[in-house]
Amino acid sequence: MLPLSLFTIRNFGWGNIATTFFYAALALGPLVVTLFLQQVAGYPATLAGLATLPPALFSIFLGGTSGSLAGRFGSRLFMTVGPLLAAAGFAWMLLVRDPVDFWTQLLPGLLLFGLGLVATVPALTSAVLGSIPPSRNGIASAVNNAVARISGLVAVAFLGVIVGPRLGVEGLHRALLVTLVLMLLAAAASFAGIRRPESSPQAP
Repeated sequence: MLPLSLFTIRNFGWGNIATTFFYAALALGPLVVTLFLQQVAGYPATLAGLATLPPALFSIFLGGTSGSLAGRFGSRLFMTVGPLLAAAGFAWMLLVRDPVDFWTQLLPGLLLFGLGLVATVPALTSAVLGSIPPSRNGIASAVNNAVARISGLVAVAFLGVIVGPRLGVEGLHRALLVTLVLMLLAAAASFAGIRRPESSPQAP
């Protein structure tokens, strides 16, 4: 059902490694921030959701532009710079202290994370699927989606280990540091492994 030879294709193999790190960070970081806003900062659930809306808005309004630029300049640039921007956003959020000031401690970091998200996702999808023969795009997409979902589930499963028995400022900082490192690993994998295809992919 799964031709293992697909993983010998450079952009597919390295793209899925980058996917593992990036989507683990994507599952962990925003979840912890949302829970922190509710449990520590005292935000109602609706307000906490609205507070973390900027990254989603970036994806909606800038996703097409990002995809076009990635097609023009190559996925490697965007898959490297995007996670670095997201990592910078989570690094900014390490400024969070009690009492929480959303506008200075969290919002700038969320905006940077949103820019990193919209830079990375279209380029990542293009790199992975663009390296595979069209006849196998379905299974390639399924594998990449499964990698993303499983890595996210594993990251969330370790949430209690990372944060500790009770979510507070220190637990938030630990989760943000782990998320930051995962983003850096995604950037490193992309820089090391992703290349611009020189010709149309052939079936392995």
